[in-house]
Amino acid sequence: MSSWDGECRRKLNDDFENVFREHDRLRQDLNSDQNQQYQLLLNSIDKWEQNAIKKIQKTAKNARNDAQKLLKDTNQQLQRVLNDTVTEELRDALEQKNNFTEFHINKWLGYLSEIRKQLEAISSTVNFTHHKVIHLIKIKRKFSLSRFGQINLDYHQFDFEKICGHPTFYNTEHLINTDRPATIVSQNTYSTGTHYFRFRVEQTTNELFFGIINNTDIEKLKQNIHPRPSIHGWWNIDRCVLKGRKEPYVSSLNIYNGDEVILILNCAAREIFLEYPSMSKLNSIKLADDVRDCLPWQVLIEIGKPGECLLRLVDWGTTAHVTNQPNRQFHCFCTSN
Repeated sequence: MSSWDGECRRKLNDDFENVFREHDRLRQDLNSDQNQQYQLLLNSIDKWEQNAIKKIQKTAKNARNDAQKLLKDTNQQLQRVLNDTVTEELRDALEQKNNFTEFHINKWLGYLSEIRKQLEAISSTVNFTHHKVIHLIKIKRKFSLSRFGQINLDYHQFDFEKICGHPTFYNTEHLINTDRPATIVSQNTYSTGTHYFRFRVEQTTNELFFGIINNTDIEKLKQNIHPRPSIHGWWNIDRCVLKGRKEPYVSSLNIYNGDEVILILNCAAREIFLEYPSMSKLNSIKLADDVRDCLPWQVLIEIGKPGECLLRLVDWGTTAHVTNQPNRQFHCFCTSN
C-alpha cells in the first residue's frame, strides 16, 4: 500500500470515529429526558404558568372590584326606582286609608315584579370570557417530515402593527384586544392581485373603521399629521371615508357582537369593498385616476370609542368567488392555505 493510500485510509478511519462518537452522543440525548432542549421547553412552560397565574389574579381582582361597583350602583338605581314608583304611593295610601283601587294594586305589583327581575338579572351581566383573559398554552408541532429531508412549516400567521393606543395582539389566535381607542395597520403591503380579510367582531364599541392606507402615509399617521389623502374605507359599514375625510354624518349601521365584516382589496382595479353578510350589504369605493400613486396599500383598522373591543381575523387570502343574489353580487371565501 502506498503512503498516499495509507494517508487516505487513516483519514477515513478518523472520520468514521467522528461519526461513531456523534451517533453515540445523539442516541444518549434522545434517550435522556434531561437534555437541553427538554429543559428549555419546561422552562418556557414554567414561565407561562407564572405569568398566567399573575394575569388571572389581576383579572379576578378587577372583576371583584367591578362586581362590587356594579352591585352598589344597581342597588342605588333600583332603590330610586322603587321609591319613585311604589314607596311614596304606598306611604300616601297608608296615610289616606282605603284611598286605593284594584288599578293601584295591579300597578304596584307590576312595578315590584319588574324591579325584582332587574335585581335578579345582575348575575347574568357577568361574562366569563375565559379564552380572552389569558393566552392559553398549547404545544404545537411546527414541522412535519413528510419525506426524508423535507420540512414543511405549518404555522400561518398574520401580523399587525400598533400605530396609536394600547391594543394587545394574540398572534396565534389573530385576536386584537383593546379597551380604549386604537389604530393598527397590517405589516404586509398589497400592490397586486385581489385580497380579502374576514373579521369577526367578538365584542364591539360600535365605532369601528375598516379600510386602507398607503405605506408612505404611515409616518404621518403616527404623528397625527393631516391630511392623509391615502386613507379610504368605512366607519361602521356605511359611513364612507375618502382621502381621509368622513362623509357628512349619516346614520350608519350598528355592528353587533358576533357579526362578520369582510374587507376586499382589488389592487389592479384600484377598488376596495366592505361586505357585511348579516345585512346582505356590500359597499365599494372606486379610486379615481388622480390617486393612482396610492399603491401599495396596508390594511387600516381603527377603534374609535373607549370600551372593550375584541376583533378576530378569522381568515384571509386571495380566493374569492362571486355569487349572484337578486340585484347584486356577493362573495364567498375559501379558507386560505
